Formats: sequence, C-alpha cells, structure tokens
Amino acid sequence: MDRLRRAMLYIPGGNEKMLGKSLGVQADSLIIDLEDSVAPQVKKDARELVKKFIRESNFGEKEVTVRVNSLKTEFGREDIQAMVQAQPHTLIIPKVDRGEDLKEVDRLMTQVEKDQGYPEGGVKIMPLIETPWGIINITEIAMSTSRLSGLLFGAGDFTKETRGKISRERPELYYPLMKIVIAARAANIDAIDTPYFDVKDSEGCEINARQAKWMGYDGKSAIHPSQVDVINKVFTPTAEEVEYAKKVIEVYQKAEAEGKGATQLNGQLIEHVHATISKRIIKIAEKARML
Repeated sequence: MDRLRRAMLYIPGGNEKMLGKSLGVQADSLIIDLEDSVAPQVKKDARELVKKFIRESNFGEKEVTVRVNSLKTEFGREDIQAMVQAQPHTLIIPKVDRGEDLKEVDRLMTQVEKDQGYPEGGVKIMPLIETPWGIINITEIAMSTSRLSGLLFGAGDFTKETRGKISRERPELYYPLMKIVIAARAANIDAIDTPYFDVKDSEGCEINARQAKWMGYDGKSAIHPSQVDVINKVFTPTAEEVEYAKKVIEVYQKAEAEGKGATQLNGQLIEHVHATISKRIIKIAEKARML
C-alpha cells in the first residue's frame, strides 16, 4: 500500500475557484476533471488552467490525479501530453474497454517523458471502468501495464450503457463491483468505488461506502466535498479496531514463536490470515496518522 485512497474527490478542471478550494478538503486524492465537467469549447483553456494549478500549488500529502479525455476524442492526446508535462501523480483514463487502450496511453506517456527528460513511469495510470466491455475485459485491463495503480468504477456511464437504474442499495451493481475488486487484487493494485450521486443523502453514501469496504475496496470517489468525511470515516479503522488488530498480531506472533500455526483470542480462532488482515489495519491507521 503506497498511499491511502479513502476518498477521491472530483474537481471540475475548468473552475479556478473550486480548484483553489480543493486544497483545503480532507480527501486523500483529488481527481481534477478535464472530461465530463468541461464543455468542449473551453477544454483547451481548462487544460492550461489545470497544468498551471498543478505546477504552482502545494498539495501536501494529497494525491493529485487528472481525469483526461479519452484518446478516442480529439482532446485526449493533447490532454495526456500536457498533463505528463505537469507531473501529477496519476492520470485517470475514462471509458477503458480493453488492455490495448491503456498500452496506447502508456506509449504516449513514455514518449513525452523521454522528450522532457523525466523518469519513465513516474506518472501512474488509473483506468475508469464504465462500459460493459470494460467489465468483460477487466482482467486484461488490470494486467495491461506496470503504470497501473488502481481500478476506478464509474457506475453512471456503466448504467447508461446497460440501460439499467441504480437503486440506493444497488444490488444490480454487485457483479461489476466484484469483478473489479477481484481483478485489482489479482494485479495487486487498488480498487476504488464509484461516487454516490445524491449529494444530499449522506446516509445512502455511507451505506454504499460500507458495501464497498466489505467487498474489499480501498476507497470511494466523491462528487461533493460534503461526502469526503463520510467516506473517510468508513475506510478508516476505529480506535477499537486498531487495538484489536494489535492484540491479534501479538497473540499470533507468540503462537508462531511457540511453533503453533493457530491460536485463540477471546474465543476466536487466530491464524496467519487474521494476522495479515490486522497488519493492514495497522498500516492504514499509521498512514491516517492514528498512531
């Protein structure tokens, strides 16, 4: 786990005021958007604004990501070239259908890095999975390039493509959600859940975030700053969970030193798998500055 990605907040790339305000939001990652939130006639202006913003701003420990336009559009190639020059941490690539889509992006990024004298592979890639083909080819996508740092689900466009509807409890999305997290785990990269689209329903946002956490997701994207605290709370271990994780590690290490493969804690079986889970909880707590 290189970094926390509990809440990843979308910010319209063409809105200078909102870009500035985003620096004070407690999201682990910012997704600066050049795609859906920017009208075609101002995309070039937004690209230059975002490039300047990234170069001149102090983001602290925040991950800086940019959702560029797809290479299938007239804006995608110049977006990627400009953003690699700006050197954010990650590029979000929308509407990825197959592994070759990302290999093409990787080749373009590598060329820009060579031209600029930047270290190769410094800017990572996170594909936005939001089409039926993206789900069908999810394993191929997850294994396509060493630049990948995670998979991000986009339920809005996915549901448009499937002609379905998203309910509050969203059982209709369990299949693509699990396909994504399984592929992410196989590739040893992060899995990030789709935004919750009703910004006034914080309870619904929390319900969806807990679903994602139970499925194994590392975090959830957000479309409004008010959702960030809700998401952070779900994906941050409680003090009680941290203390229990410490005890699990302690009793397992003791059992291991005695040549035992398993032990008990408060009547519960403790094996290697439980110690591994507990170590991850401790690592999250450390990165969240709980310890």
